[in-house]
Amino acid sequence: MELSHKRLGNILKILLNDSSNKYFSASFLAQNFGVSTRTIRNDIQELNKELDKYNVQIKNKRMAGFYIEGVSKQTRKKLLDIRQSKLPASNFLERIQEIEQYLLVNDVVNITELTEQFFISDNTFFSYLVTIKKEFSKFDLKISKNQDNYFVEGSELAKRNFIITRLINKKANTYIVDFTEQEKTIFYNVDLELLKQIVHGFLRHYNYKITDINAKNIILHVALSISRVKLGHHLDSSNILKIDQTVLNSLLVLSRKIEEKFQIKFNQNEANDLIYHFAINYPECVTNSKFDISKSIEEAVTTFLTNIKVKFAIDLLNDQELHVNLIQHLTNLVKIKKMNGDRKNPLLNVILSTFPYAYEMTVYAAPVLENMLKLHLNDDEVSFITLHIGAAVERQGELSAKKNVALVCSTGASMAALIKAKLQTQFSSFINITGTYTYDEYLEGSAANNDFLIATVPLNNSPIPVIKIDLANFHNDLMQLSDYLKSLNNPYGAIDKLFDRNNIYLLDEQLTKRQLLDMLIKNLESQKVVTKDYMKKVYEREKMYSTAIGGKIAIPHSLGYATKKSKVSFARLKRPILWDENNEVKYVFLLAISREDYLSIQKLFDFIVDLQGNTSFRQIIDRSKNPQEIKDAISMLIKTSY
Repeated sequence: MELSHKRLGNILKILLNDSSNKYFSASFLAQNFGVSTRTIRNDIQELNKELDKYNVQIKNKRMAGFYIEGVSKQTRKKLLDIRQSKLPASNFLERIQEIEQYLLVNDVVNITELTEQFFISDNTFFSYLVTIKKEFSKFDLKISKNQDNYFVEGSELAKRNFIITRLINKKANTYIVDFTEQEKTIFYNVDLELLKQIVHGFLRHYNYKITDINAKNIILHVALSISRVKLGHHLDSSNILKIDQTVLNSLLVLSRKIEEKFQIKFNQNEANDLIYHFAINYPECVTNSKFDISKSIEEAVTTFLTNIKVKFAIDLLNDQELHVNLIQHLTNLVKIKKMNGDRKNPLLNVILSTFPYAYEMTVYAAPVLENMLKLHLNDDEVSFITLHIGAAVERQGELSAKKNVALVCSTGASMAALIKAKLQTQFSSFINITGTYTYDEYLEGSAANNDFLIATVPLNNSPIPVIKIDLANFHNDLMQLSDYLKSLNNPYGAIDKLFDRNNIYLLDEQLTKRQLLDMLIKNLESQKVVTKDYMKKVYEREKMYSTAIGGKIAIPHSLGYATKKSKVSFARLKRPILWDENNEVKYVFLLAISREDYLSIQKLFDFIVDLQGNTSFRQIIDRSKNPQEIKDAISMLIKTSY
């Protein structure tokens, strides 16, 4: 069996996995390998031609994905062995990176040796060399030539920066949980699993609370040091930081253990480098007094949250958990920036597509943090802060979903207290009991300002809903109360009301993005759903960053609020629009959300985000023939989602 390139082998490995996840969609594989679904289907066809020799076939289950079944252990081993054999790179970028790595690993590379290694001609190598030289120059590295031999000139620190920045894909799906094939190739002379075991054991032993992302960063930097030292390349300079003495002592123990296990010797610069990269990922250990700007950070956080409140009408100022988390995060970030450090967020794309509105709030208010703390926040850092904002919005949404309830009980204070305690224990996530009242107090109107009442006596002609509890049938009545509360908190009704057939469009003509948005917005204006400022604010929002979220879906909306009542306009395009330089869009949800409705319909964003990977959505919407069918289909999708 002969595979023509690496991607085929990697697809084969995924399909031969022993996990419970048996099916893998074309879109999942395409996203994983950075290619189109058409390319994946072509790859599957090519694989099947080779697999036929083993009486094995990759099949495709409708609505599920590709799978392999009925493969014996012996055949599985053979296929995995073939998959692990040396294969040419899958694409131009991968070939470039492999050559760059080869040049850095070997002191001198002969052109004949290199072209044979990568199955390319001299002319192909020369064409690659143009790109490689540009990439190296960004890191103050230079490729020099002596007759037919090539070598890289530059400092060891620059070479390591190139490897960790250019050759390691920190946004790979498996970056946090495992070592990628790319990492295993780069650190071919390091037992990565042993190193992982040592580092995690060290963190647990000294009780250093570090995120999985930061732990992986530390492991890779240590792996790079080990690999380069084994190849005879030592650092000739390093950053020197003052850190807590207890942490410094523990790192010296770690350093000695690494030297022993990997049979190497770190010089002082290597030891300093280990301290530096540990501090970047655990900035709490840095002790320099110049980093103590806690008062400025507290003021910056308050101003940051005030700007969000003013622009988006989301009041997060009283969320103490958010305050604590932001202050801690920014304190560490200031230290990292002072150390000239940088962190990558492998979840950046996930955050952009999963929490678009929280990201937008963060992006809008982030300049305040930059100005007050003298920072530059790149996309990775903004996305880290977004996680804190998104969590706070979710918490506030949960609080707003609680219903205020009064308990009317005529059998005495003791019984009322018992029933109240029982209700709070069982339904604390759904209700806030504002008080307990006698029947006479109810008649006087004391319990009026509530969403509904729970009563042990009949309450006739009540202006608000009443849930009657019979003490003789208490358990069954609690079950009915549970069903009622779930129906109140189900967002289906609120989201469904945002869609109506008058704002649903099936468009066959080719439109530009501008033409489409103008048409949708003007129709909302004619219905007096939005104000005259809405169009301007939609385009202000589009200038910030793309509202395409993946799955050929876009969610344009205004920056801030310019809406009289909440509505969603939906357009299905027969001819997709190029929404930005990276995304083609076929399904457009134009959101017009009012200030007072934002928290109550927070689940709308979750619903639309979930549609990215929902193949049923595309199939159902695509076969709908008129706005009413689209409306019915969306209603059905909302209902099944909740």
